[in-house]
Amino acid sequence: MMIEKLLNYWQKVQRARRIKRFRKKIPPYLQKDFEVELNYKLWTTKGARFAASHRNETLHRLSGQSVGYLSAYLIIVGLVNIYDLKFWMFSLSDNQVDFTSMALSVMVLLFSQLESAENFILKSDRYHNCALDIAELYNQLRYTKTYQSNNPNKHTILQKISEDYDKVLKRNENHKPIDYKKMQMLKPDYFELSFFKRWSIRFEYYWRVHFKYHLFMYGPILTFLIVNLYMIFTGPNT
Repeated sequence: MMIEKLLNYWQKVQRARRIKRFRKKIPPYLQKDFEVELNYKLWTTKGARFAASHRNETLHRLSGQSVGYLSAYLIIVGLVNIYDLKFWMFSLSDNQVDFTSMALSVMVLLFSQLESAENFILKSDRYHNCALDIAELYNQLRYTKTYQSNNPNKHTILQKISEDYDKVLKRNENHKPIDYKKMQMLKPDYFELSFFKRWSIRFEYYWRVHFKYHLFMYGPILTFLIVNLYMIFTGPNT
């Protein structure tokens, strides 16, 4: 009898723990009423779309800079044959210079076409306009919540705002997960972001947005310096 009671008690404890874990997995805004849920959706989506607009604007700027850097490298390599230059600790033959020049030309052409096809500036403008549309709905909701809390038609107003929100989402491209994470960085305390989580978001954002372009812009210079330093310490005939 005692064993049966202990077993029942243990099962109740385990059931309570499972319910507690399940509740923790549910986002806080889903545990409240529709107005709070809609307010949260509008606020977070608005911030994420503004972040997406800024991300695409940054990509457009870095893309143009990368093409400029690669074009400059192409011109510099082409001047080697004309002025019979040496690259610090090593020199290139005519065939090597010609091959490098042709390879850079193809790379710049391909890179320019791929980047132009992305239409970053157009995407940035669309995300920005989408964020402004959602911001307008968000302001309507805040006004209704503040000044029309006792309005008998409040549920109709909320339904209209929700329907307009769905229409805005349908006619616009969705943002990326990194945009939502970037938005969370503006309110780290609210989203309970730990120190490690904040730095992981910064690293992911740099990797997805900046890394490729920085590699194209500064990679050739770093390679040039590393090769020359290697030849200084190991000897030019190595």
